[in-house]
Amino acid sequence: MTLKKTAKKETAAPAKKSTRAASAKTVKPAAKSAAKAAAKPVASNDPEENIKRFAKTSLAMNFVKAHNGAWNHEDWLAFISDVKAKGYFPIDWDRVGLILEDKKKAFFTK
Repeated sequence: MTLKKTAKKETAAPAKKSTRAASAKTVKPAAKSAAKAAAKPVASNDPEENIKRFAKTSLAMNFVKAHNGAWNHEDWLAFISDVKAKGYFPIDWDRVGLILEDKKKAFFTK
């Protein structure tokens, strides 16, 4: 009789363990997919929507910091390519330039 009780305990413990592991596996992929969806911007064909989305990002300030507040035309063209690649196109490039200038002022005032 002692053997039967021991056998029940051994089979019960792994069942609980596998249930926990299975529930943990189902939670993690859902959380990862939600994080990926939030991180990746949704492309829009509306230039006004794209400028609003762009203004909320750190892309402009990162560019200003990377170039220490001074950049040339080649840097600007590379930045344009990067912005397009990230899904912020079509966009008003004059307004993007104004955002960069605002970020540059903030960079030098700190």
